[in-house]
Amino acid sequence: MLTNLYRRARRSCSEQSFNIWLRLIALTLPSAAIAETGNTSVTATIVVCLIVMAKGHWVIGIFMELKHASPLSRRIVKGYFYGMTMLVGVIVAYSQI
Repeated sequence: MLTNLYRRARRSCSEQSFNIWLRLIALTLPSAAIAETGNTSVTATIVVCLIVMAKGHWVIGIFMELKHASPLSRRIVKGYFYGMTMLVGVIVAYSQI
């Protein structure tokens, strides 16, 4: 059954977007595992922020298709995303010290 679902999903979208989707799921699992442990260390916060940044990079580039957008639009969206992710990470890490 799982193989049929895999084949159907693979046919319905392009090869690249399917691979990125699998990577997004693979990165969601460790961040969810870290969240479930209740670990409030600065290291766990940094790891989760890095995972969020990697996932955001793929979503912005592939699914939002900003790879082919004007450089200004791409910089604004990526700057906002990375800036907010780092700001939240620094605030959470600072509150744990």
